[in-house]
This record gives sequence, structure tokens and C-alpha cells, in this order.
Amino acid sequence: MTEEKIVQVTNRNIGSTGYVLDNGRVVRTFEPKETKSVPLEELKMLQYTPGGEKMLKDYLIINDKSALEVLNMEVEPEYYYKEDDIKEILEKGSLDQLEDTLNFAPKGVIDILKRMAIDLELPDIRKRELIKEKTGFDINNAIMINQVLNTEEKDESIDEKIERIVKENQKKPGDAETTSTAPTRKYKVVSATK
Repeated sequence: MTEEKIVQVTNRNIGSTGYVLDNGRVVRTFEPKETKSVPLEELKMLQYTPGGEKMLKDYLIINDKSALEVLNMEVEPEYYYKEDDIKEILEKGSLDQLEDTLNFAPKGVIDILKRMAIDLELPDIRKRELIKEKTGFDINNAIMINQVLNTEEKDESIDEKIERIVKENQKKPGDAETTSTAPTRKYKVVSATK
């Protein structure tokens, strides 16, 4: 493979990703989901800059297996996951498939997975718990925050919305509405004035 070869590189980071090489002669910025044609020589230069290898493994996907061989990059199958693959795992995949993804996928794939789990309001509680266990990211809280922000009731304050949604999320199917019969404390207020 020649160094002049051009390869397709896609940003799978949820934000912009960019780099500067060769004392500012090469400046490249990728917007989210953007694919660009990049010379293989440029990727080799990026690979040897601080953080470049991590950028190539976690945030930019090189859509050419022979280029990965030239760069001597060994990647797991999860490296190639696209949004359709991730959605399939979230909606129809087994817990084992999700765990493999969380264990072996690059950070960019995991960021997409978390965002999609929120957007889909992932119904499988076991999958939500596995995501939290593996990443520390709480899908339940993120979904609740989205619900608060998307509530169309204009008369409620943000605090009222949060309180209402928290109460709704704490109810379990079959719970009856009850009023508390617990005794209330009565305090005697004593004044310390002379």
C-alpha cells in the first residue's frame, strides 16, 4: 500500500474532533458523523503525535482494514459498529452482546450507545443497570432529566416538574394512591427573650 493512499475517516465522537500536524501545515476538523478523505500519510503522522493513537482508536473510525494494517492498529470487531448496529444491540441484543460492546468498543461507540439509550428511553432495566455498572453513567437519571426538560406544562416550575416526575418514576405498577396516617410531630416553640 502506498503512502499516497486516501482513506475514508469518520468522526463518531458526539462533538467535533480535530488535530493540527506538521507545525500547523495540516489542520483538520471533523464535525459529528462527518466523513472525510484523508491521506494515509497524514494518519501516520497523527498516530505519532501525543493523543493521536487514542484519537484514531476511540473517536475517528478508519473505514479501511488495509490502512489499519499499515498503521499496525489491532481493533476489536466493535470498532466498526455504526449507529444501526448499536441500536440493534440496545433494542434486540442480549445482555451478553451489550456487555461485550461495553467491554471492547472504543469510547466513541460507547458515547453513541449512551446517547441512543436515552433517546430510545431504553425499556430494559437490566440493560440500563449494565450500562451504569460498566460506564458509571445513569440512564435512568438522564431519561428523567429529558422528561423534565420536555414537559409541556408551562405553569409548573422546574422544581415542581422534577418533584412530579420523581414521584411518577418511584411508583410501581399496582401501587395504590394512599394518604399517610403516620403521626406528625408537634414542637413547642420556646422564646429565649428576656
